[in-house]
Amino acid sequence: MEFIQARSIFTPATGFIRRGGFDWTCNPYVGCVFGCTYCYAMFLPQSREPLDQWGRWLRAKQNAVEIAWKSRHRIAQAAVYLSSVTDPYQPIERSLLLTRGILEAIIDVQPRLLVQTRGPLVVRDVDLLAQLRHIRVNVSIPTDSDEVRQLFEPKAPPLDRRWDAMEKLKSHGIAVGVCITPMLPIAEPERFVDRLAEFQPDVLVVQSFHNSRGCFGADTGPKARKLLTQIDWGVEEFHRVVDQLRRTGLRPLDGEAGFFPPGTDLTP
Repeated sequence: MEFIQARSIFTPATGFIRRGGFDWTCNPYVGCVFGCTYCYAMFLPQSREPLDQWGRWLRAKQNAVEIAWKSRHRIAQAAVYLSSVTDPYQPIERSLLLTRGILEAIIDVQPRLLVQTRGPLVVRDVDLLAQLRHIRVNVSIPTDSDEVRQLFEPKAPPLDRRWDAMEKLKSHGIAVGVCITPMLPIAEPERFVDRLAEFQPDVLVVQSFHNSRGCFGADTGPKARKLLTQIDWGVEEFHRVVDQLRRTGLRPLDGEAGFFPPGTDLTP
């Protein structure tokens, strides 16, 4: 890991994040040590390292908290996406406290904040998150199988720890979204669907693998595609699970449609 000096910490939203209704993105880190084989972020301009090095490097914006304090008023009551090209709860966040410091800086300006993570460390900051009037934490739960998780995202936190984190967030009155994005092979679809139905996420997002068809942009790494072929999981299986989710009364939102700021009115 290396430290870098950032020129800004709040960046105007672009792409699907902008289309979803966000004004700003916030990324305390560049890169990600979770190194998920399917992550679209490895293809983006911020990731200048070779694709096969994804997950092996991380840059921390050493002055992120200082900048957040100085520039927080520009995001007052705006919609902010934390984070778009990294995970704000990297393991090193436990000691660096960059994400926590940013949260402390922005509470008084009350942005509409979406936290996107697969890191159970998010529960450490429940005291700050609970002070925001418009807050949702989206947690990635792409499969029900830890064996599958170890194949596709071996350095990411175990699934049970993520479920525990979601329960704790919910118990503090914090809205929780579940992101099955991308949907990895599901070992026991009925049990998985039942667990989601019992949890009743505030938002449920589903998505198959990104495919830019060889063009630059959000995509899925070749290693993940190869693994998927070996496991014999494809679009038909994806749609079968989505149909099961709908039959429970849940409302799975497809891909980009599921990423929008907390407080957005989804009434048809």
